[in-house]
Amino acid sequence: MQDDLAQVPSVPLDRVLGCDDAAALLDVSPTALRAWSERLAFPCDVGDGSGPRFRRNEIEALRDALPDAHSVTGAIHAARMRVHA
Repeated sequence: MQDDLAQVPSVPLDRVLGCDDAAALLDVSPTALRAWSERLAFPCDVGDGSGPRFRRNEIEALRDALPDAHSVTGAIHAARMRVHA
């Protein structure tokens, strides 16, 4: 996992959220958010080893996609498309 983090470009601190804050924005548990990140590779954990941190734009895109999606996978797909558009 540490090797993966070394390949992630640096993200300014004002553009990342800690796991608890990101989970609160999504109205899910931190455990669920970490599971999505690990299993579905989105949102991307950009933490530096001191704990999971997530890009604000990915969390906001996922928050906006969740109400209209029929599944978490569908919401993640829509959010990923929005972020990378």
